[in-house]
Amino acid sequence: MADDVNVTVTSCVMRVSNLDRSVQFYCDIFSCRVAVRSDDIALLLTPKGFQIYLHLKDEAAPRGIGTLGVQHLVWSTDSRSDLEQITERIAAYDPATYLHVDDATGLTFVDACGPDSERIIITYPGPGELPRTAIAERLRD
Repeated sequence: MADDVNVTVTSCVMRVSNLDRSVQFYCDIFSCRVAVRSDDIALLLTPKGFQIYLHLKDEAAPRGIGTLGVQHLVWSTDSRSDLEQITERIAAYDPATYLHVDDATGLTFVDACGPDSERIIITYPGPGELPRTAIAERLRD
């Protein structure tokens, strides 16, 4: 039996058709505040620190499954050893698992695919250890 690891869901990334409208909605409804914003993506923080990335997608694009709404969850851990253990576990399922350090944010990203080919992202350190001051390019993919 594998050792337990400490990992928490900290963020979600959602594709939206109107960034201003979506930012306003989440701020009004859930008391979010804007932490970082650019022309096509915004990072909102809930009062408890959950992160919502809103990513603008072209309104003219077809609205099939996955066009709008939650794109993927971002998991974080505050332990490098937990990140290494999770990376080994997920690499057993997806040999194409990719580890990347983002110079702009200081985050280590593990990118992999889950059982339904959905994108799985794990970051280290978590937002409690390294507050976000920029949006990593990996989240624009």
